[in-house]
Amino acid sequence: MAVSSSKSKTILVVEDEPAIRLMIAEALRNDGLGVIEAGSGDEALQVIESGVPLSLVFADVRLPGSLDGVALVSRLRKTRPDLKLAVASRYSPEWPSPNLADAFIGKPYDVKRTVNRLKALLNSER
Repeated sequence: MAVSSSKSKTILVVEDEPAIRLMIAEALRNDGLGVIEAGSGDEALQVIESGVPLSLVFADVRLPGSLDGVALVSRLRKTRPDLKLAVASRYSPEWPSPNLADAFIGKPYDVKRTVNRLKALLNSER
């Protein structure tokens, strides 16, 4: 888990592929956002339960461990309604519920578009 959350808005990036996670995290940091990284849904849940202030959780749909991205954001939608939620996948954005996440981002990532989309989500009203 990598932490860089001194900024006013912090994003938890949950991605099991280290190179992809680092690419997105660094782009967000370079754009002035605080970032915490997690490699699994279970690790992300530990970060969230630690009480660290978060504004948005950005999770890949397919994650190792007991919580994949869908289970993670589904749980967070119920327990942390204050968090904005975005999910990523290379597959179709069909979800168990239309209100599961606030945004869907397709893979492979266009880094600039992804950063812009996440920043727009951070600044949007629900």
